[in-house]
Amino acid sequence: MGLDWDAVRERYAGGARLTSLTGSAPVLVEEIDDHRICLSQRLWRDCVGRGELEAALDLLDRGEIATEPVAFAEGLRRRRAHVDTGCTRGPNLTAIVLRDLGYLAD
Repeated sequence: MGLDWDAVRERYAGGARLTSLTGSAPVLVEEIDDHRICLSQRLWRDCVGRGELEAALDLLDRGEIATEPVAFAEGLRRRRAHVDTGCTRGPNLTAIVLRDLGYLAD
């Protein structure tokens, strides 16, 4: 499976409300461009890159990572390969976006 970035950009161009991994506060899509998607919640704003999403999908394709969203994010943190896992929200944001796109279990 691949990531059709044009379709992703079209889907989120006007913004969207996504379900957070835990809790009830929605995650808002604020911006998307050729290279990244930016999301926010009440107290933060952060972005995840297209390359990070594609690398995560590659792991998913190869069956090297769980399909349940929280376990998926934790798997990305453990892998530390091709995904920025420093003190960022990257693994969680990746899981949130990929779940919304239908790549992860709901």
